Amino acid sequence: MTARSPLYVNSSNDLQEMTAAHIVEIQERMIFYYGSSPSVTLAVDTGSAQNLDAMSDTRKSAGATSQSASAFVAEGTTAEPGTVTVSYDRVGMTQTTSGHSQPSGTTAFPVYYDNSSGSIIAMTQTDILDTFVQPAIDLLVSGTESNNTAGTYTVTDSSSAATNYTVVDGSNPIFTDTRADTSAYSADGIPETLDQPSTITNYYLHRRNAATSTPSVFPVLIDSGNNLQSMSNSTVDSVLGAWLRYWAAASDNGYKIAYTIATSGGTTRGTAMVDTRLDGAGNYQTRQVGDDYRSQEFPNGSAGTITTYNLRIAKT
Repeated sequence: MTARSPLYVNSSNDLQEMTAAHIVEIQERMIFYYGSSPSVTLAVDTGSAQNLDAMSDTRKSAGATSQSASAFVAEGTTAEPGTVTVSYDRVGMTQTTSGHSQPSGTTAFPVYYDNSSGSIIAMTQTDILDTFVQPAIDLLVSGTESNNTAGTYTVTDSSSAATNYTVVDGSNPIFTDTRADTSAYSADGIPETLDQPSTITNYYLHRRNAATSTPSVFPVLIDSGNNLQSMSNSTVDSVLGAWLRYWAAASDNGYKIAYTIATSGGTTRGTAMVDTRLDGAGNYQTRQVGDDYRSQEFPNGSAGTITTYNLRIAKT
């Protein structure tokens, strides 16, 4: 790794090396640019299977009704409660370099002072990656959500966006945890409808908004006339920010941003999505209507966690 210390023009109009804090400010400006139009995006689609892994919501349902003309069917031979599984495969990821390409040459690249030659030299592509782009991606995939994760995604159990976030689709949760509604089953209702669910929690996808960031100092570059010139917000955006967008979607050295929905791997984002289910062995109930003896087992028990899913962000 060859991180450089770019030069800037200080208050005395002299060239001076940027500090580590100055460089972070440039990275934060790049993240603002990325966050305003990220190159790795997630979308919610309920119409077809998407390319992030599906999640399963499971719940108990009543067993089939047993009937006899002479006596109740014993509990031991009455059908046990069953399990209903609903698959949620609604989140799709797109990595695109549309409108952004890998910069070539060193024109408009920041400069640094090379001690070995005593010269002011434009940074190379590798220098740019090591100094600005890849550290900015490290900030983007951080587990702590902040302005420095702008343009990346998280999960909450609210369909309304929190401050500094935009909900991707507040009408369609990416996962819903349901359980059998035990209050919906009664002996007087036998034969009861087998599947009578209650929604426990809906989970929604959100994206962190871009927050305006202006560095306190700007790197110096060599312009097309071979003159030294300070960069500005617009040149940081068009050179460094644009390359961040490109590299986040097309890196070939482990800095491509990717998302998964899984139980492990990467950095977790937002609220864990929990599939819960009742753990009882069945609530045996009977009902007699004339010479029709009916028995049925209803869902019962306490709620237990079956699977915990997380939205995860990683470098690949």
